[in-house]
Amino acid sequence: MKLLISSLLLPLSSSHLFAQEENDNAGNENAPAPFIDKTYHYLNSTFSRPAVWFDTFFVDDRVDEDASAGTIVRWYNDLSWHQADNNWGYTSRLNARLYLPKVSRKLKLVFESDDEEEPLNALPQSKGEEQNTEQIHSELGLRYDIYAEPRSSFNIKVTLRPSIEARYRYSYPLSTQTVGHFTQKLYQKNSITGESSELDLDHSLSAKFLLRWSNSVKWETDIEGLKMGSGLTLYQYISPRRAINYKAGISGPNKPYHYIEHSLLSVTYRQNILRKWLFYEIKPEINWHKTAHSKRQEEKSITLRLEVLFSNI
Repeated sequence: MKLLISSLLLPLSSSHLFAQEENDNAGNENAPAPFIDKTYHYLNSTFSRPAVWFDTFFVDDRVDEDASAGTIVRWYNDLSWHQADNNWGYTSRLNARLYLPKVSRKLKLVFESDDEEEPLNALPQSKGEEQNTEQIHSELGLRYDIYAEPRSSFNIKVTLRPSIEARYRYSYPLSTQTVGHFTQKLYQKNSITGESSELDLDHSLSAKFLLRWSNSVKWETDIEGLKMGSGLTLYQYISPRRAINYKAGISGPNKPYHYIEHSLLSVTYRQNILRKWLFYEIKPEINWHKTAHSKRQEEKSITLRLEVLFSNI
């Protein structure tokens, strides 16, 4: 069966993307399509069309974590300036998911080099954390896709940290322009047990604009209370090789009292250049941080990213 994950990850227009998919499957009607292809073809052909293109172009986690076949390798190189120390810092990260054809189509080898996740990925880390390489953890592990259907998926990931994570995702079309996505994660990392619940609503404003409302609640045994976040992302299509997203979000705990701990405004410009596997991003942002016993502080930053993205290599 010919894998189509690579076509989902290249910055092509939605119409071209699925026209190619239909041509690739024309001579093999009985071959089962990979889960990500079935899901995204189902949603794209009937419901929120722009969401598919934006998620693949920006490589949203629902493309990466929902895919039950194929290989994805992403190498980030970030040059960032932060107002807090008025200095430039360099960070390099590698994320990979490798399909193991000799074992099982459901089993993947995963390697992740990334920061500790915030409840909402649109929100900032603590001051200076993003450019501090000591805060970045590398993990090698295995992921097993137990369940994969057009609207839902369930997988388990085990790493050498050690850690174990169970992830369930369900998508439901509310209308031809609006789709809801619910994601539930349960995990154990070292001695920390936690869970996170996420609810995303995607609404297609037009063929070139998509509005996403993201909400998240996170609980861990080493923190008091809950961490909650909410944010809006507006995606703008410019061309098959260029797009922009505009983000605004807030997050905070409910104990010792309710307050906004982090606030964010950011713009990300992403473009495919020179080769189909090479991208660059420019991301200016403003963060506002506060603790339970300190005043709110403003921090400006800008990140220049060069990204190498391979799929099904």
